[in-house]
Amino acid sequence: MVAASWADASEGGADEYNFSWLDPDKKIYVLQNRKFTKALHPLLSVMGGAGLSNPYRISYVLDPRLSFYFNESWGIEGFYSMSSNSENSTYSGIKLASPNALPVVREIRSQYGGLIHWAPWYAKINVFNTILYFDWYFTAGGGMIHAALDKRANSSAAPVYADQNLAAFFLGTGHLFHLSNHFDFRLDFTSAIFKAPNNGDSGVESYYSNQSFLAGLGLKI
Repeated sequence: MVAASWADASEGGADEYNFSWLDPDKKIYVLQNRKFTKALHPLLSVMGGAGLSNPYRISYVLDPRLSFYFNESWGIEGFYSMSSNSENSTYSGIKLASPNALPVVREIRSQYGGLIHWAPWYAKINVFNTILYFDWYFTAGGGMIHAALDKRANSSAAPVYADQNLAAFFLGTGHLFHLSNHFDFRLDFTSAIFKAPNNGDSGVESYYSNQSFLAGLGLKI
């Protein structure tokens, strides 16, 4: 019946992909077989990149992670992110213009936590005649941020840092490009949302974010 209907449509000059002969209650699903899978294989990733949120610091981030997917859509991940910080041109300009009225500077030194992974999309793209297979995932979770508050009153004084440990909620998204059965290339954007005092260590608390854009390699064990 299917072959006859297809042939009739072709001979009549109609579109070969006209499925009007199907029962209206039936649905058509296009399935894409996976060339690379990630379920039940621990994934050890090492990524690096830049911190994007601190208005007075240049931040570089090193971020090792360990992931495990229970199936192709859902998994968990633990991470420990370390940051190095240095003064940027904005802060240097403020010190010259107003050495006795420095802004509140809170450096993010490290952050760690656990994430839930949801990877709803698996696709492939053609890049310079090479097919790349990738997963697009989203993350959410919780953890802690270790920050250092610069308590200098003026720019001529030596830096004095006070430690702060702040609870954080993490949201993120990223791509997992499958290079082979064992190696992946990752792009990741993660935002940490936390609450801290407006005046550094006192005053009304407000919500802040610490964002990072990372790239690196993953090894499926």
